[in-house]
Amino acid sequence: MQLVLSLCSGIGLLDRAFKEAGFCVVSAGDIILGKHFDIRDFTGVKGKFDGVIGGTPCPDFSLMKRDRPALEDSYGYQMILNFIRIVTECDSSWYLLENVSGVPNIQIDGYSHQRIDINQSWYENVTRLRHIQFGHKENKYLQIERKNVTDRSQKFEHCALANDSRSFRELCKLQGLEDDFDLKSFNVQGKKRAVGNGVPLCIGRALAKAVTDLDGISVTQQDNKICECGCGRIVTQQRGKYYDFSCRKRAQRNRQKSAVTLQQQIGL
Repeated sequence: MQLVLSLCSGIGLLDRAFKEAGFCVVSAGDIILGKHFDIRDFTGVKGKFDGVIGGTPCPDFSLMKRDRPALEDSYGYQMILNFIRIVTECDSSWYLLENVSGVPNIQIDGYSHQRIDINQSWYENVTRLRHIQFGHKENKYLQIERKNVTDRSQKFEHCALANDSRSFRELCKLQGLEDDFDLKSFNVQGKKRAVGNGVPLCIGRALAKAVTDLDGISVTQQDNKICECGCGRIVTQQRGKYYDFSCRKRAQRNRQKSAVTLQQQIGL
């Protein structure tokens, strides 16, 4: 059984998914539980943990936030630096960080680096895009299962958000929580914020399974060829440079954007 340290755990939805998959998860707590659970005061223990997981605060990296602070001055960036510090102190075999797509790259010496998008719509009729960064000391890469089992004839639900106007019970359902789930020490708004900020259980389960699947796989077995569009998925020899057609189109759009930016810079 792998021992995993959880940072910025929130109410532990990502933790729960990893526990369900057979991991032993130890949480460093979260500041929403009180000032005594600030990871800035936490020191990692070398050689104790197989992996480190976490979902650092994302508002400072959200594209919807117009008044974003300078990166170095933001609270979210400081939490990422502490995540990196603790991973380094723990010297774990792997790490997994969940956030939004605007989050900066985290590069940790001695680890491979993989950026992956994952959407709740791959598993349910709810659309919520999350962004994963994964690193492994043996240069292994996650291959996340994409089920596409949603019923396209049904209307997609809006994902649960921290500032959601819907009821607490509705938000719990959208996140995959049981009907009687409760946070008794929180007021109503605090409950909704805590649940809305969590990782949907279906996404957490897909991530935990992908990490579990790495056991017993060698680097040569994986081939380790990453899709050139930046989605982070593994490409087989038969598929060439891209995972699928949508990845090819995404790479084409990125090249077009880069060309426009370059033309603007040189005054064409």
